[in-house]
Amino acid sequence: MVLGSVGAALTANAVASNSKQAAQAALHSSSSEIAAALQLAIQRETDLTVSAGGFVASDPNVSNRQFGQWVGSLNLPKRYPELRGLGYIAKVSAAALPAYEAHAVTDPSGPLAADGTFQVSPPGSRPFYCLEATSFSTLPGQILPAGLDLCTIKGVGSGLLAAANSGRGNYSAYTIDKMTLLATQSPVYRDGVALATVPERQAAILGWIGTVVVPNVVMTQALHGHPNTALTFSYSAGGSKGVFHQGTVPSGGQTTTINLHNGWSVTVAQVVANGDLLANGDALALLLAGIALSALLSALVFVLGTGRTRARRVVAEQTGELRHQALHDALTGLPNRTLILDRIEQLLSRSRRQGTLGAVLYVDLDDFKDVNDTLGHAAGDRLLVAVAARLQSTLRDADTIGRMGGDEFVVLIDGASLEAGPELVAERLLDVMRQPFELDGASMPIMVNVTVGIAMGDRANPGDLLRDADVALYQAKAAGKNRYEVFHPEMQTEISHRIELEFDLRSALEGGQFKLVYQPIYNLDELTLIGVEALLRWEHPTLGLMQPDEFIPILEQTGRIREVGRWVLNEACRQMATWHARGDTLDISVNVSGRQLDDDAIVVHVRDALEASGLDPTSLIIEVTETALMRNAESTAGRLQAIKDLGVKIAVDDFGTGYSSLAYLRQFPVDCIKIDRMFTNAITTSPESKALIGTLVQLGRDLGLKTLAEGVETTEEMDHLRHEEVNEAQGFLFARPLDADTLERKLLEPNRTPVPSDRAT
Repeated sequence: MVLGSVGAALTANAVASNSKQAAQAALHSSSSEIAAALQLAIQRETDLTVSAGGFVASDPNVSNRQFGQWVGSLNLPKRYPELRGLGYIAKVSAAALPAYEAHAVTDPSGPLAADGTFQVSPPGSRPFYCLEATSFSTLPGQILPAGLDLCTIKGVGSGLLAAANSGRGNYSAYTIDKMTLLATQSPVYRDGVALATVPERQAAILGWIGTVVVPNVVMTQALHGHPNTALTFSYSAGGSKGVFHQGTVPSGGQTTTINLHNGWSVTVAQVVANGDLLANGDALALLLAGIALSALLSALVFVLGTGRTRARRVVAEQTGELRHQALHDALTGLPNRTLILDRIEQLLSRSRRQGTLGAVLYVDLDDFKDVNDTLGHAAGDRLLVAVAARLQSTLRDADTIGRMGGDEFVVLIDGASLEAGPELVAERLLDVMRQPFELDGASMPIMVNVTVGIAMGDRANPGDLLRDADVALYQAKAAGKNRYEVFHPEMQTEISHRIELEFDLRSALEGGQFKLVYQPIYNLDELTLIGVEALLRWEHPTLGLMQPDEFIPILEQTGRIREVGRWVLNEACRQMATWHARGDTLDISVNVSGRQLDDDAIVVHVRDALEASGLDPTSLIIEVTETALMRNAESTAGRLQAIKDLGVKIAVDDFGTGYSSLAYLRQFPVDCIKIDRMFTNAITTSPESKALIGTLVQLGRDLGLKTLAEGVETTEEMDHLRHEEVNEAQGFLFARPLDADTLERKLLEPNRTPVPSDRAT
């Protein structure tokens, strides 16, 4: 009794201590997520200034009307709800001030003086002035006066000059009319080019693009998903200070502060569990239960020693324990497959009697193998235990959760107690699993995503319901993971077809079933053929010619895209080398997937293809999508630079459809951006698409990149693209993808210079 009670006290004290540590770890993790969300929000503002800077650099004398049209074409008020102001601040020398004043009177960015004249405020003679030339505000009543010299405002002037000298944008807080605001500034240089030295930047500076942001909107977005949390966003640098608050500090809350650099810091306040044993409900309950169990065990030992009746009771208890072990998972303690099938049988019988619809959710951890491979199987087991505990804490008492084996779990939802659809339960599971796991021995929190398949309704037997949930899980995995799908009968046919294709793809490469077709690429100025893009096709033995969207996702999922992609590189380089030997001078573009870019072997594959074919490296263009670029930006940039060092050119495919920041584009060694067909096809009907294409062309011009429009199908589209000064184009208007023989016969041979005859004339 004494030993059991002491053990219970020690265990309860450990539970209380662990609860406190877990709560503190959760506070640190939550603070890191909030800080990251704030940094991402500020990065969005910086991206906006970069884009606006490109627009202004193309025409430093842009009018307020033109600037407003550009803002409207990009729908900035809706896309940036936190935005209160956006403007171009011109750096005006004392010598240029009279000319600027004359222009400002005719096109003022804000209110003029009471007598209708332009007056610098504060007055006085200075070497230069920082004057807002064009502006946009969602609150017209808060537009700055036209002659306000922003470089005289404490905190603003120092931020503008620091940005001009460094060549990089910054963000700061400043106070105007007793109102503290959050602002970003990005320098604009002549011809849109940032120079290497401070004197060069000072000589080339035209001005700055600045934004004014409502901090509370940004902070509210950062606090999304973090209830009972208060946030303080502070700035102190260069004599300028600003403090922004959001949320109410909880009673007894603890705080943690994260330094965001550049004078900014984030302080997060949350309630952290008390480490006192008596103040922790779980620990106290464990203590009392341990004492009670010790008393029960002591009494049981006493009773067992008194006769055979007690001995038979021990045998019964041991039998029950063995039965429990036979029906439960040894690692997590959850029901195993045998017990789950029995529970599904009971669920089906109960649903038939009550006229309700129960449901089965098949839950699978995405990429769990990576945890075992990197951290070891012991860490993988600890993660499975933590996942099981978190899933159990999310579900209701009426629901059942079991482990099928490996990283697969099953949740049974009783139809009689199902207040909402199983889809909402699946969404709740997805949300709770997105919170990081803290594991002993891991250097950082582990992020785990799950995929869920749902099957509901009556079935002939438990195996059928479980099978249908598994089919829905497979469909969700194929659609991209970290999501859920609900089973419908058509899925069985789709899954069967996909499995057949996956099986057939195993022998497609060895069987010579893949082939390349080539889509011509034309120079828009002269409409001359300058290159081709190699496109993969599959000649299926029974289904015929198959398009890439039918089999490329399967190659990506299974990882076979690496060996197929290597074959495409070799074949494309070999074919282009053959054409070069016959007198052609075309470039050839080859698409490379994100899975290929995940491995350093891609550099070796490109080099091997060039050496085997003898193709000039400058004639090869590697195309990468925006999404593939941002999978692992740092390592991807390194591999692309290694490919670039071979002499190969790099193009960004489907540009404008991904999520990469325009500011990040500079870190990749890109030669060309390909404008996605969705913008090309809408250029004649959508002012937004036309404006975006103009912005992308200007961006390419500022960065020294070519622009190529995909999917050109009409002459009207071509004329618009030529007007926007897009360099190159491809699409059905010029030619559909052609096999090598057809392309040579129709397009290459007619343009080749005839070989002189040896016969005398």
